[in-house]
Order: sequence, then C-alpha cells, then structure tokens
Amino acid sequence: MNKYQYDHNYNAEMLVSPEFKIPVMPKEFELATAYVPYQVMNKIYEPMKALMKGTIFPELYRPYVKKKHDR
Repeated sequence: MNKYQYDHNYNAEMLVSPEFKIPVMPKEFELATAYVPYQVMNKIYEPMKALMKGTIFPELYRPYVKKKHDR
C-alpha cells in the first residue's frame, strides 16, 4: 500500500449510495497535494468583501475565469 494512502478498515457498503448503488469512493484512494502561496499579513479585505471573495487575504484571491472551451 502506498504510504500516502489511508490504512483504515471500512465497510464498503457504507460508501455506496443506497439509491444508485454507485461507490462514493474507490477502494484504494490517494490523498491530494495542495499548493497554498505564502501570505503576508499586510492587507486584508473588509469582512463582507472577504466573504464574497472566499479569502481575507488579497494575495490569495484567484478568481475562476471561464474559458471559451469550458461549458
């Protein structure tokens, strides 16, 4: 087993949607790797603006821009 995978015993029936019988998670799954840029506490958004943008730090704000080929 990969050292980055969970090593827990679980009941596969608990991971299946009862109405569709489709597994919610694969039996062997890997953890994701995240990248979070460093931030400096010099400027912050006002509380309401921070809620709308999803971050209090302006340097972490990365809006999703839909491309032409996206639907």
